[in-house]
Amino acid sequence: MDDAMNDTPGTGKRRSRPQTDDRGRVDLKSMDRATLERFLVDDLGQTVNRARTVFQWIWQRGARNFDEMEGISKHLKRLLKERCTLSFLEPALVLRSVDGTVKYVWSLEDGHQIESVLIPEETRMTLCMSSQVGCAMACTFCLTGDLGLKRHLTVAEIANQALQVGRQLPEGERITNLVLMGMGEPLHNLPNLVPALDICLDDFAMKFSHRRVTVSTVGLVPKMGELAAALPVNLAVSINATTEEQRRQIMPITRRHSLEELVQACRDFPLPSGKRITFEYVMFRGFNDTLDDAARLFTLLEGIPTKVNLIPYNENPGRDLKSPLDADVKAFQHYFVSRGTACHVRTTRGIDISAACGQLGKGKEQAIARGWLEDARRIAGLSQ
Repeated sequence: MDDAMNDTPGTGKRRSRPQTDDRGRVDLKSMDRATLERFLVDDLGQTVNRARTVFQWIWQRGARNFDEMEGISKHLKRLLKERCTLSFLEPALVLRSVDGTVKYVWSLEDGHQIESVLIPEETRMTLCMSSQVGCAMACTFCLTGDLGLKRHLTVAEIANQALQVGRQLPEGERITNLVLMGMGEPLHNLPNLVPALDICLDDFAMKFSHRRVTVSTVGLVPKMGELAAALPVNLAVSINATTEEQRRQIMPITRRHSLEELVQACRDFPLPSGKRITFEYVMFRGFNDTLDDAARLFTLLEGIPTKVNLIPYNENPGRDLKSPLDADVKAFQHYFVSRGTACHVRTTRGIDISAACGQLGKGKEQAIARGWLEDARRIAGLSQ
């Protein structure tokens, strides 16, 4: 499968390139709406309106095959069956936390696995999505980094996470927020991320508001501007340190793009009125959890429309890093709040199923070891 994309001239957007299976059939889920319309018009001789009907059946109604699509001719259905296919993620298992968090482990066509995490709250339902198999960033505190980068996810593999989880929710419930904070560095896979999120935002597809979609990065500075040019989504920056030396110890990307360079890129990031950059700050005991750290971070971010999310580290085996003390987290938060900067402490969710921040990537092995295995095909709406 070819992950390369083409830019649409003058728009800053990336146009998805259709992918084919081993029989040469085009996966319609690999296309954003503009690409699908062009394919159906130019290659299959259809109208734009007919192409939009097909697109809606795929992404709004979750059609599992072409026979389910009403309102299109038998001739078009025959063409679609001959020339096209609809890909799905294969549900491997579902893990449910005592706090209501749900982790989905998906098997891909090549045998790799990825994970998505559904986080229900009183006023919203957030899906944390993956963008890569593994990750090349090698942050010392993150289990996903242990895997290394296996490959980028395709357009369909990213967008299908939102579609397939959304389709299995009880009637009356829906995903309200998407966060690209799962496995992988989203901006490292920007050519596939942009068309996938275009599908999520499209009024003829999943209709998510751009205000409820957030893309996180460890600091791939050159790609931040590309994201802003392509999509009006929210940006979250995983900063996690207040000095160059400190950040280099835990985030190797700092050797390529310095902390100073990253902060300047945030200052230059074009923010629409009313939007802020979220700075994620994972706190480690005795490393970056002092009031001196708080003061340095406050100074670094001064002048940037900012929201700070403090994330107490979730301890992982084989690492010397420790969770911070509650008192230190509260003092850190108070430093920002007392100076008029929004600062929240992220509640740890799904820790009992290894679904918390920094714990994704080893779900199947952990589930089997702890007896959490559940037949995901029994979950309505996930199997084809």
